[in-house]
Amino acid sequence: MSLYIGPAQESGERAEGARFGWPPARHAGRGPETRRHPDSRPLPPELAALAATGFPPGPLMNALAEAERAGVAPFDALAASCGVSEDSLVATLAASIGVDVVQPEDFAGGPIDADTWALALRSGALRSATADGRTRLIVAARGERVGRLALLARGRGREINVALAGAQAFADLLTARAGPALAERACEGPAALFPELSVARLPVVPRPLRYAACAAAFAVALAAFWFDSVGLAAIGTAGLLFGTLNGFRLWLACTPASDGQPLRRGEDRDLPTYTVLVALAREAAVVPGLLDALERLDYPPAKLDIKLLIEQGDAETLGALAARPPRPGIEVLVLPPGGPKTKPRALNAGLLGARGQFLTVFDAEDRPDRDQLRVAVDAFRRGPANLACVQARLAIDNLADGWLARQFAIEYAALFDVVLPALATLGLPIALGGTSNHFRTAALRSVGGWDPGNVTEDADLGLRLARLGWTTRTIDSTTWEEAPVRLWPWLKQRTRWIKGFIVTAAVHGRDLPGLARRLDPLSFAAAQMLIGGVAATALAYPWVLALILWRGLDGSLLAPAESLAGAAFTGLHVTNLIVGYSAGLACGWMGIDRRGPSALVRDLITMPFYWLLVGAAAWRALYQIATARTSHWEKTTHGVSRRRATPPQM
Repeated sequence: MSLYIGPAQESGERAEGARFGWPPARHAGRGPETRRHPDSRPLPPELAALAATGFPPGPLMNALAEAERAGVAPFDALAASCGVSEDSLVATLAASIGVDVVQPEDFAGGPIDADTWALALRSGALRSATADGRTRLIVAARGERVGRLALLARGRGREINVALAGAQAFADLLTARAGPALAERACEGPAALFPELSVARLPVVPRPLRYAACAAAFAVALAAFWFDSVGLAAIGTAGLLFGTLNGFRLWLACTPASDGQPLRRGEDRDLPTYTVLVALAREAAVVPGLLDALERLDYPPAKLDIKLLIEQGDAETLGALAARPPRPGIEVLVLPPGGPKTKPRALNAGLLGARGQFLTVFDAEDRPDRDQLRVAVDAFRRGPANLACVQARLAIDNLADGWLARQFAIEYAALFDVVLPALATLGLPIALGGTSNHFRTAALRSVGGWDPGNVTEDADLGLRLARLGWTTRTIDSTTWEEAPVRLWPWLKQRTRWIKGFIVTAAVHGRDLPGLARRLDPLSFAAAQMLIGGVAATALAYPWVLALILWRGLDGSLLAPAESLAGAAFTGLHVTNLIVGYSAGLACGWMGIDRRGPSALVRDLITMPFYWLLVGAAAWRALYQIATARTSHWEKTTHGVSRRRATPPQM
């Protein structure tokens, strides 16, 4: 079975109502059964039904005005703005038009497959058989269906066997009945469409062979300290690797960004539905801040399809959501258990049910700029038809938490304010950040979504998009994040990142000729440097420094060269070392200049020590791969830093 919903299933969404005799979609306020408010403006059937129950007229008229302004269904505008709980509002509407509210027995119906789950969640309707064999239509209280149901049910609601459910109750019902089928589908990812581009299809290397390879690598590393020829060869190879990557970084540092176009703010009614996915795991500490950030987004609330994705059994996060409930329209999807327990698996489930033309991913601690979704929509409309993704900039806002957080901030500034915008300007592949990447939903489905077995699903997806003919750009909009404040959490997070880079290099390196045919030569070379090159230099850096120190202590490093070739070799290596540090410092300095604050310049001098920590994480990542923990996800704890109360204004 495929992960994706094709045109035939999409047409099924439109035909669902016709099978039950619903009138065709139209503006609900034009029907003969509308009710006029005292100011002579006609109310749509669903709002008129609520008015007949004594519902306050102010919120009804405000919702009608918002529906006309933003181009949304009147009931959606009301639910997002009236301040009444979704369940209460739905119960009042159901009673006023004479239909049932969804019942516990509806949750206990027969199991449904993942395609049915996805189609129902996106369309807002599910056909279900009752205990007496009758067909019952369960309808989510959202969209134009609500108005059509109000027209159809008036006076004959009990005859049509319809149950009305709030959007959250409807999602809970579907997920309860999909169960294992949904868990299995979310684990597929690109393996359903491109098996060769999935971690699941990597060849299984026997444990003795893995250990033997590690022992051989360790033996070569030790030999470099004792045998001059091995040491010189090792330093020369590492120097070539460093020189190539550092030259590439200097080129990128000299390439100006081209993503600073001013936002063209159009009418809200012209904006598409936008899906926002947030995967949560043991995130109780940041739930209130996350909900505040999501509810502050400058986008019509009724056009937002926000899904919080939570693993079943996460009582901590669910308890935090019960204490601080999200506003109506934000769905909490409690996903059935399954493996691997990774963020991309949860995102695949969210992608299945996504209703938006565009889709973005945020992390639990994120504080995106309020207008980021509008900026992304504008970028897609300006860009070419094959523009699949735009990456927002990420920045750190807990600089008060010490040296490690400040180094993290410099690293992010170099990457997201210098390197990625330059790659976008040059049209080269981009290793995406794990958050604030915005997609055309159709393009994301066409490449298979996220690989559930890859712990840096973002970098893998960025390369897969390029490989399959899609382009990625950056946007000048910022999402503020918190950096780890202690060494051990930082080390675990960085281990996961580098492990994912190594695995991504292995996945896409299985068919290098095929990758070369898909990409132009420059893009192919850039892909190797951005993924495999970064991991390789992280592994080599501490070892090369140790080797240089060893040679310095035994006197051989500064000894006169025995030949002209030896002198040239030593000079080349020293030059490469200087250029390498200069390239890293240049990118960091430019990032600070563009992002700020200028006080971070003082921390540039200690960046080489930070790189040693990155090297330690790289070797730890290699050890996890050797011990068959390729997809093991080491969770980063959030909500423990001293963040600014409000994001910095740039």
